[in-house]
Formats: sequence, structure tokens, C-alpha cells
Amino acid sequence: MPTNRTALRRPRRGRLSADQEMSLWLGEAAHRPPAFRDDAERRELWFRHRDRLLALFGHHGRRPIAWWEFEAPIPWPSYDNQEAALFEVGLLSDAERNALLAEWRRQFERAQEPGFVHCIGHLRPSDTFASWLKGAAAKRAHYAWAGIPRSLVREWTAARRRRDKAAAA
Repeated sequence: MPTNRTALRRPRRGRLSADQEMSLWLGEAAHRPPAFRDDAERRELWFRHRDRLLALFGHHGRRPIAWWEFEAPIPWPSYDNQEAALFEVGLLSDAERNALLAEWRRQFERAQEPGFVHCIGHLRPSDTFASWLKGAAAKRAHYAWAGIPRSLVREWTAARRRRDKAAAA
């Protein structure tokens, strides 16, 4: 016999709902109701589920937003600068560090190629052509796009200058 009852959707005891998990990973969604009753519940559930959430979302130089809120020894640098910030303060695992160093070095070397240009996109929606940077400005924009820490750019640039100077002598 049909009924007009509406089933209540509640997370199983001890588990996070999908909204709660996403909130701890990416932050609260502006277009949805809060996933937690208050900050105390959010904090409690982060620490209860942190190991699993870090295993799922805490790799490649990134951490869940709840880690940044409750555990990080530095302020959240922004989504695009997480890797560099964690690298600079030594909070990456060896595997993360090595993978990021390899990718950053590849991007650095790519910017050293003769005639290198970097596309910064269309200036206005009505533009039919993309805007391209050349020379030092292209390199700086590419380093920022790739998220290469400034300390590495300085180190690798100095080493490259020394190598080029020795080769020219």
C-alpha cells in the first residue's frame, strides 16, 4: 500500500555523509546547507576520520581543507599554491617531494627552450586571439602557472647561469 512518508537520509553511525566528506575535503559549498551542525562537530569528525581522508585526498602536494583549518602550521596559501607552500616548509612526503621536483624541473627546463612563449589567454571575451608573453615575462608567468617555488627558480637559474658561463669560457 502506498504511503506519503518521506524517508530521512541519515549517515550510518560512524560514517560521514557524502556532503560531510566533501565539506572536509573541499570546504563548505556556498549553494548548499552546511554539512555540520557547528564547528565543534566539524572538528570532531575531521579528527575521527582524518587518516582515511588524508589517504584519499592528501597527496600530490595537496591536503584537504579541514587539514588546513585544524592542523596546518602555516596559513592556507590558496588552492594553486599548496604544493609550493608545503615544499617550502618541509611538509611533503619523500614521494610527493620527488614527484613534484621532477615535474617542476621539467617545466623549468621547458621555459628555457629558445623562443619560449607563454599564453595568458584572451584579454577580453571579444578578443579573437590569445595574448602571448615572450622572454623573461613568459618564463615568470610559466613558473607561476606551474607552481614552481621561488627558491627553486632562483637555485636552478643560478646553476644554469654558472653552467652557461663555464661553457662559454
